[in-house]
Amino acid sequence: MERLDEKGVSLVEVLAALLLVSIIATAAWTALSIGMKHTTAETSKTEIQQDANIIITKLSAAHRQSDEYSIKFEGGQLMLKVPDATGAEVFERVLDKEYDYTGTIIDGNSDLTAETLIEPKKNHADIKLVLTKNGRSLSIQTTLTRIRTDRP
Repeated sequence: MERLDEKGVSLVEVLAALLLVSIIATAAWTALSIGMKHTTAETSKTEIQQDANIIITKLSAAHRQSDEYSIKFEGGQLMLKVPDATGAEVFERVLDKEYDYTGTIIDGNSDLTAETLIEPKKNHADIKLVLTKNGRSLSIQTTLTRIRTDRP
């Protein structure tokens, strides 16, 4: 008995095709999963870097424009007190986000709860800013400078 005009697919061919499709799908899913984890990590890192840049920019502006200003940390917030045009001095948040600032040193002061007075015309301000959130941490060390006018 000879079979001519065979049509259809055998069970072995169907199983082989399913096996190949499942291997390809597993590889694709693994690659996608790794990519998503990497993207999340990089997004978090970039967000912390941008927030650190904002903080340094605002501190630099206060350092260059004020005769004195104060910094303190309160409830996960960096607070800045700069006299306004009327002479009023009120602490304001530098960012709307909360970070753990443990390890931050401003002008030699590592006590994060104490108010640190900075006088730009007398001294440069050495800052080691450490931002930590969700297991991610960023450390920036810089010096805020200004032309000093305390010399005769």
